[in-house]
Amino acid sequence: MADDNLNRHMGSNSEAETIILPGKDHSKAETFYIDFDIEAASMQKNCGADNLGADILGDMSINDEALGGGEVSGDEFTLEGFQDLNPGGVDDHYLMPSPTKRARPAFFDRTTKAVERSARRTKAEESETFIIDEGDNFLFSNTSKVRSGFGRANREKGSTLPAYHKKVSWELDSDDELMMAMRDKGYSDRQISDKLAKDGRARYDPKSISTRIGRIKNAQAERMDWLLQEGLMEWTLEDDQLLVRAYDLADMSIREEIERIRAWRFRKVAEFMRHLNKGCMFSANACRERYAGLVDGTAKIPIELDDNPEARIAERNAFILERQRAREAEEAEKAKKEAAECKVKEEAKARQSEKAAATAARRAEANQKKAERAAKRAAKAQERAQRSEANKLAREQRAARIQAEKDERERKKREANQNNTSTLTIRTTSLDDITEDTPDPRLRLSIDDLKAICKGHGMSTRGKSKEVLVQRLKDNDDKYSVEGLRKLCRSKGLNVGTKTQMLYQLALATAKNYEMSDEDGEDADGEGGDDDDDMEDADAKHAG
Repeated sequence: MADDNLNRHMGSNSEAETIILPGKDHSKAETFYIDFDIEAASMQKNCGADNLGADILGDMSINDEALGGGEVSGDEFTLEGFQDLNPGGVDDHYLMPSPTKRARPAFFDRTTKAVERSARRTKAEESETFIIDEGDNFLFSNTSKVRSGFGRANREKGSTLPAYHKKVSWELDSDDELMMAMRDKGYSDRQISDKLAKDGRARYDPKSISTRIGRIKNAQAERMDWLLQEGLMEWTLEDDQLLVRAYDLADMSIREEIERIRAWRFRKVAEFMRHLNKGCMFSANACRERYAGLVDGTAKIPIELDDNPEARIAERNAFILERQRAREAEEAEKAKKEAAECKVKEEAKARQSEKAAATAARRAEANQKKAERAAKRAAKAQERAQRSEANKLAREQRAARIQAEKDERERKKREANQNNTSTLTIRTTSLDDITEDTPDPRLRLSIDDLKAICKGHGMSTRGKSKEVLVQRLKDNDDKYSVEGLRKLCRSKGLNVGTKTQMLYQLALATAKNYEMSDEDGEDADGEGGDDDDDMEDADAKHAG
């Protein structure tokens, strides 16, 4: 009966070929029944065999009765019409493939040795059996591990701990309602998870959002099935209309999937042809065209099977010559096109080379001009350097002459000072020797110098004796404070002592300044009044 059904399914005039693929057990080799019935295939195509409804009805028509009417045990099941097969399960001309080499990891020996040593250590005979008593204290002690964070609602962001386990039900709580509403609006799993966490709800891993939504939909569908089964709900007209529309949409989607899979059909055909015969290296496109020709009846039969092979050979040779002439014409056209393109490229290269040469010439000219300007600037710089060197030599000579003149004046002044019997050359060796009775050093100055000092302090210059002028200066010095005198002495590098000692040192410094004044007309007023002006400034600062 199974054979009759198979014949009815394949057609009465089918030419079948049986191919046996080897397995580990030759008695259980897999058998593929390939139908090469061109007329049946053509009839199916003309009758609309690609109709999805016909395919579905054909699949639904296959039942247990068509296959034999009941279960058949493995021992009783036989196929009729295959008695010509080899009893061993494999044809004589079939060659068995070479056995596959079993590879072992590099550490296989170490692993087996470790297992053997472990087995030898744990092996014990009846006479060597022993029991270890560990006590039962661990049963009543707390665990040392931290309590698991399973289901914590306040775990850290990015943690991999799971959320609270919530049973999936058709009755939605607020979290599930929010989840389903956001999914209906097109939000992603990450956005839904972040929204639940932000609102303080249950924390779900983004990877579990889609799974939970699918389980909720399944629970709702099961609930609807139960309601329909119990008669608590029935189909409405709107539901029927939606059902028909959804069926059409599903049919379109399934047809698209079928077409997408059928696009890969002849790739599989080419792979199986090479698997069946290593010499068949046809492409998927060649297989598609040949199969279409076989189905349409437009395919040419092999030459050796033709009634007039000589005519077929002549026709084939003529076609080959025609194709060769066409290829030569195409190659000539391609060569001509390449020559034209090459000519255009050469002309473009020539123009570019001319442009580059012109640019190089302009740059060379600009560089030459720049070099000339640089040479001129270098010559001017050399001339300036020579003038600067000459000026430097002249200044050095003038400075040397001035220094020689100054040294000569100093020498003459030292000689004059050595001949002078002034008491200013005799300095006190200690401040303790200075008292109020010590003569004022300014008494050895001339009347003009003393008048200049008085004029610098804004005092009257009347008087013709040194004692009167010096006493007038001493009266003016008594107005300064001790603190101001100390600062002034420190600024001039003089020793600090009593007021009398500091006034004496400042008067001595003033007298020396006037005696050591230059002979080239240097103003004695400025030199002599510096110390006294500094004394006034220091006293004013101290008073402030």
